[in-house]
Amino acid sequence: FVRGLEPTNDTSWRTATKPLIVKEWVPDFLQGVLEKREGERGTDFRELAALAAALEDLVRKEAAGRLQTAYELHGLPLSGPSSETKVEEALNTYFVAYLKAGNFSAENADELNQKKQLFSKRYAGYEEAKEWFDGIVGKSISASRSGSLDFAAASNIASQIGETFYAFNDLECKSLKTTLQGLEGKKAGRVRLSTFYKASLYGHWLFHEKADYLKSLGALDDSDPQQPRVIVPNYIMSRPNCLEASNLYAVCCRNECEDLLSHLESQIGSSAAEPLKIAEMVANLPSDMVPAPRNLSQPLMDRLFQVARNNYGRVPLHGRLFAQWMHHAYPRECPYPHEVGTTSPHTPDEWMKETGHSMAAASTEEMMQQVASDTCASDSPQSGSGCGDEESEELPWNEAEELLLAHEGEKEPAGVPETVPPLQATPKQGDNAAEVKTTSSSSWLTRVGIVAVAAFGLAYPQKMVMHRGFKDDKPMPAHWLVVPFTLGVLLLLAYGFGLLDGATLLFACIAALVVLIFKKLVPGRFTQGCGDFGKLPF
Repeated sequence: FVRGLEPTNDTSWRTATKPLIVKEWVPDFLQGVLEKREGERGTDFRELAALAAALEDLVRKEAAGRLQTAYELHGLPLSGPSSETKVEEALNTYFVAYLKAGNFSAENADELNQKKQLFSKRYAGYEEAKEWFDGIVGKSISASRSGSLDFAAASNIASQIGETFYAFNDLECKSLKTTLQGLEGKKAGRVRLSTFYKASLYGHWLFHEKADYLKSLGALDDSDPQQPRVIVPNYIMSRPNCLEASNLYAVCCRNECEDLLSHLESQIGSSAAEPLKIAEMVANLPSDMVPAPRNLSQPLMDRLFQVARNNYGRVPLHGRLFAQWMHHAYPRECPYPHEVGTTSPHTPDEWMKETGHSMAAASTEEMMQQVASDTCASDSPQSGSGCGDEESEELPWNEAEELLLAHEGEKEPAGVPETVPPLQATPKQGDNAAEVKTTSSSSWLTRVGIVAVAAFGLAYPQKMVMHRGFKDDKPMPAHWLVVPFTLGVLLLLAYGFGLLDGATLLFACIAALVVLIFKKLVPGRFTQGCGDFGKLPF
């Protein structure tokens, strides 16, 4: 996340505590653009692209500056090539500084080596990070095939480390997610605060953030004050789990819900959709921990249709209520959306400075007190007494709506049923696709046949069906003179009983009219083309 522009940052970065931090890295022209757009019309796509390009340039310059410091520590020249071994050592120093957010320095080579060795022992997961680093650097150096690299080439490798570190970070985030899932109770995506602390007290995990700090981050569900719970996706994405790798950005766990929402947006192609369409898509949309196809629960369906009733029969995709519904549908992937202004993505230092707390981590006594006070924990002797809420798997629901854009709809709410039928997961495409296609084709073939027969019967030449021959110079009555009239009656009856739709009946009449006009305009050719009807056997 770019510092000051975090997606969960509900407070303005132009508050009294922000300007000095922002001005440290935003150049005058960029800050001027942001200030000019503040409170006005906003920014268009071109200006936003220019902003992104400016930020990217700043990131690259910062990486080059840190690498230059590493070069100076190793005594390497900035002009001219250096051996691959020495460049790799300098890049390793740069990587250690990257993992320490630039807070790394040494007076000489001996102190540098000592600090790097100490860091490798204390940094959790350093061996895995070093293995990833060796793969990136080794691949880039081997591609040069020259035996040496200049500073520009090394700078490109340093930039690549920052641009691709998220891939390694995703592995750590998935490990954290799996661990928290193993601590869950009966509520999906929720971990009791006592269980959270217990994993820190009696395990190697550092789950020790204060309850107040967790609440400020939006990672604590205190809808039941007696049984507070950590919200798994909110906690995973929170700042304590971010790597403050730069003065410009922090590397945090990715919001997996964005992938799910992106799929819905691409399929729907609009900012709002009917609730049933959304439900069908979600029922067949899997996630990392939610299989598909699946049957959505009745409470989940009821809430989706309630969101639609509040928004003119359609569900806005970019509103708080739909984000909350997605959290219920994917409780381990989608974060719970708090109301604007109730949370803040503070780092521990920022939170302590703002609140006056001396520490953001709970003490051992505070964690033990929370564990002892939770009498409803599964392993507590008092578990089951007055703990009825734990038996429920339902997650809390807040009716407050907040829309990114005003939803344009009808003046009166559209007809959304009060009682929502249960939704069965639809089979994947291919199971019934051939059957549907065949049915559709048969239906159209039937319609074409009806139109053709009806047109031929209704427009049949009257003089040629009045008789089948002569006897004693008198015309013989035709037995199938009633064909056109019978067809007309049958078509009307079929339409009256709902066996024939109005479109087919209308097409039949139009086709008959076309045949009659054609017969009148080209009588000779029409008669010759139809043959000698007087010789027909009937």
